[in-house]
Amino acid sequence: MSDLISSGYWPASVNADTLFSIDVFSSFEEMKTVAPGLSRQGFLRMLERRTCLFGRAGKLHGDVFQRSFMEYTFCQYQCEKMASVEHFTCPACTPNMLALCADGNRKVYRFRQSKGSEEPYFDGTFIAKDTDVHHFVDEIRSKMKSTAGKGICGASQWSAARETARRASKLDEEGLEVVVCRHGVLLKALNMYRGEIFAYPLYLQKELQAATNGQFYCTDIACKYWPYLEKLAVSMLELRPLLQMRPFLSVMHAKAHSTKCEIIWSGKNQEGAGTTAGEEVEMVNSYLSRCALTTKYMTKSARNDMLTVHAIGWNRRKWEGLHLALSSRYIKTLKKAEAESQKLEDLSSELGCPENIVHQWVHDVRQWASDDSVGTRCDDQHNLQKSIEQMFLGVHQKKASLYNHTGMLKTHLIFVSFLLLADDLCGLFWYYSVFRSLILKCLPFNVRPIMPFKSFDFITF
Repeated sequence: MSDLISSGYWPASVNADTLFSIDVFSSFEEMKTVAPGLSRQGFLRMLERRTCLFGRAGKLHGDVFQRSFMEYTFCQYQCEKMASVEHFTCPACTPNMLALCADGNRKVYRFRQSKGSEEPYFDGTFIAKDTDVHHFVDEIRSKMKSTAGKGICGASQWSAARETARRASKLDEEGLEVVVCRHGVLLKALNMYRGEIFAYPLYLQKELQAATNGQFYCTDIACKYWPYLEKLAVSMLELRPLLQMRPFLSVMHAKAHSTKCEIIWSGKNQEGAGTTAGEEVEMVNSYLSRCALTTKYMTKSARNDMLTVHAIGWNRRKWEGLHLALSSRYIKTLKKAEAESQKLEDLSSELGCPENIVHQWVHDVRQWASDDSVGTRCDDQHNLQKSIEQMFLGVHQKKASLYNHTGMLKTHLIFVSFLLLADDLCGLFWYYSVFRSLILKCLPFNVRPIMPFKSFDFITF
């Protein structure tokens, strides 16, 4: 057996009745890394065509090829592991990572109809064991009551900002939650069975916090996730070390949050974050989404192994080009820092503002964003807008109730109350317009909050 392997062949059976060239496995692995959507059937059909082209006959068995390929890659992984090769660490920021970026990918799902009883080779290597994740989720639910519904921030609803979700009927694994470093190197992942809930990124943070010494934890719903962690850490003492990390709202996702949320949580406003964008995980998700073209029809074990092979291939490509990426990023950062410093200096001299005034402006904006202790409802724009929306909804409900009652007296009373509600709504809407104009006049142009108007349809009879 050792002579066959040293000669460049891999046995497909114990008796070595069928042999595969290691070059074929290497070619398939490289093609899967470059083109994740390539299927096993397509690769084998290409080999069969080459066989016929060179005058040979025979048919390749797909399942035998799949099993032999996984055995070869797992043995290669074990050999590299004995040689102290860490496949899921970043050589640039290990062991003190600046930021960890977590996000869920709903495209890497698997249909429930694909069943299989075999165990995966890479069990727990990259994708966490399902039993450990389920035990952690059940423990969280026993410690704290879950709140239903999606999180709302600004004018957007965030499907990932929720504590509980229902399972899909036709799917087994509904996706993949992954964590990468700020250089895009894959660190850990887990299977999602109930959509994107807070417990999944929390599990990954718990697993990686001590090993990586991360300073920031980047998510696209940091404004909802971090209060959830703080509330949960009160009853689960083992989660309190996670609060040593700092929350980081992804820079691009922050544009869809409210203005106050962006000022407080956005990565651009965090001291020590540098040029970290928090969106590095999106590049990995774009790559893994193409893997779903084939993995969604696989068995549970085959999907686990194939995604691990893809993750190892992605990290290997990252390592090979890391020196070029870091040097290019370093030059760009120096030029950008010099240009921004010169721009700030020119603007300060043009406006006649010393540096301490600029710092005072920044402090005032942050104080405005973090000040939620409002005495009255009309002093807070968000609460005022919410009151208008509730009043508008009440008007529609009163209008609908007109058709559910009979009798002239009841209709008359409801009509009177409806007119009172409509009058209050018009008054609140006028006050909201005045409040918005005053805010825009008082604040500098570059820190003006976004206060979108919403269309209110007037009801006629």
